[in-house]
Amino acid sequence: MLQSFPTIVTALGLTQIISWGTIFYGISVLAKPMAQELGWSMTFVFAGFSVSLLVGGIVSRPVAAFIQKRGGRVTLTLGSLVGGVGLGLLSQVTSPVLYVAAWVILGLASRLTLYDAAFATLVEIYGMKARRPISILTLFGGLASSIYWPICHYANEAIGWRGAWLVCALSVLVICTPLHMLLPRPGAAVAGGVNGGEATAPDPEPLVPAEKRAFAVLMLTIAMACNSFITTALSVHLIPAAVSLGMVAATAVWIASIRGVFQTLGRLAEILWGKNLDPFLFANISTGIMVLAFAPLAAGGVAVPAFLAFNILFGVSLGLVTIVKGAVPLVLFGRHGYAGVLAAIATPGLIVTAAAPTAYAAVLDLVGPVWGFALLFAISLISFGATLALAWRFRRPAI
Repeated sequence: MLQSFPTIVTALGLTQIISWGTIFYGISVLAKPMAQELGWSMTFVFAGFSVSLLVGGIVSRPVAAFIQKRGGRVTLTLGSLVGGVGLGLLSQVTSPVLYVAAWVILGLASRLTLYDAAFATLVEIYGMKARRPISILTLFGGLASSIYWPICHYANEAIGWRGAWLVCALSVLVICTPLHMLLPRPGAAVAGGVNGGEATAPDPEPLVPAEKRAFAVLMLTIAMACNSFITTALSVHLIPAAVSLGMVAATAVWIASIRGVFQTLGRLAEILWGKNLDPFLFANISTGIMVLAFAPLAAGGVAVPAFLAFNILFGVSLGLVTIVKGAVPLVLFGRHGYAGVLAAIATPGLIVTAAAPTAYAAVLDLVGPVWGFALLFAISLISFGATLALAWRFRRPAI
């Protein structure tokens, strides 16, 4: 059984890279060869992925209850097995029904294995001191696309898309399953605390009293759902929108790719300097940077300097918001019922994420990219406003 802080976080980090890389990012590379061979439209192929996101939203609360009852070790191990089955099924699809069934299975696997389950496992092990491990874990997760996009690409080139999905399935089954089984059981003592020593100090009181939890959860839910809509919409439509406004496609691609670098840098900055940052201020900063990201676009359109500045700020905001989702609820509400709080916050965001690509495509068709960006700016203001309301309600003297 894994005992030390470095081995636990590294093991979870590796499984997050593999789980995100296979369940979430693999379809980006393998959708086209699948559509070509099976004779399906790209719309239908990506609709399967949307189904998985919708299923993830539906099962979030039952999975949270399962985590609280059985613990992170069992949950993550089961998730690896379910994910392996779903990915293996994708490699064998011959009909639309089987294809959709595979994504239904993967929707369940995503809730059992991705960030929320991993964050809850770290809270189970380290309690209120889990903020730093959560931040470090997001650094690993940020590498998933950089690692698995090339793996899926070269596997497809060498052995076809069916073989590539089998590689994904084996990655989950052979690497993630045993690593998850080696995690500490609920209540088991670990060799040292987050900083290498035993964590004997009692947990601090949550910042949000139980009777006021509903308002705080609502504000975080609004902030995260709005952010999910922006992130998903731009992940699909940013480059086509920039090209339609006059930017050369190759230029749009390389500038947009910078986002991932600054997403990681934002998370690294939080680890180095944000340890003692007030959680309300941290939430305000993460959503506020998203608002600021649209200023260069308003001033310079898609000229290279403006588009570059937008992607830098957008990336930093994304990196920080991921930590907000995991760390801020812990500080605000405490460790008890943490998985349930994450599920309550995540469920609307997952449903919004499933709908965002199609909804934003309709917006672009109706009003064009300029007003499309204006709409996203308005949504970013709602997200920022929700975190401001949270800070005002519970930290009024500091405002």
